[in-house]
Amino acid sequence: MSSETKNILIKGANVIVSSADANTENVKTLYNTYAKKLLAYTLKNYTISKDDAWTVVYKSIYKIAEKKDVYTFENEQKLRSFLFTTHINFLKNFFRDNKSFESKHREIELADEHAVSAETIGVVENENLKILQNELDKLEDWQRILLLMRTQDVPYSEIAKFVNKPENQLKVYYARLKKQIHESVNHQVSINKNSSNA
Repeated sequence: MSSETKNILIKGANVIVSSADANTENVKTLYNTYAKKLLAYTLKNYTISKDDAWTVVYKSIYKIAEKKDVYTFENEQKLRSFLFTTHINFLKNFFRDNKSFESKHREIELADEHAVSAETIGVVENENLKILQNELDKLEDWQRILLLMRTQDVPYSEIAKFVNKPENQLKVYYARLKKQIHESVNHQVSINKNSSNA
């Protein structure tokens, strides 16, 4: 092996070690700052064992630790938002993979007289969903987190930890957001309805 090849291997090994050290430090920081909050949120809002909850929390923390050096966050709130979104996605994957939702909920089939063709529902729902998605995309990260967590009946005191807003103001923010989205979506749906009738 040539000395040049050895030097390249040594430099590569040093990069890997320094990268691993940085990743370990990211994991420690994220764990100390967010692990208990994520665990408490998960246990309070989902039917999941403590061991499984810790597994999902660890996956979330390790994933963010990998990406923390790749992304730059404007502030701590953006990092929390990213972490929370990642954690929710891991929870969804956990329930999907374990099929716990399906085992606890039954599907009910409607009689034929109540059935509507899939095409009829699909077109209307898809347009309305697109409108809703567009409105949600206009919101800031903390506003989307507030809406998501309140729809899951998470108390404002817990939400305040993730969005870095005063707890006593969150109820007002939530009411305004719901009203704003409701009015915007209804307005856009009526515009689309009028233009399709014309």
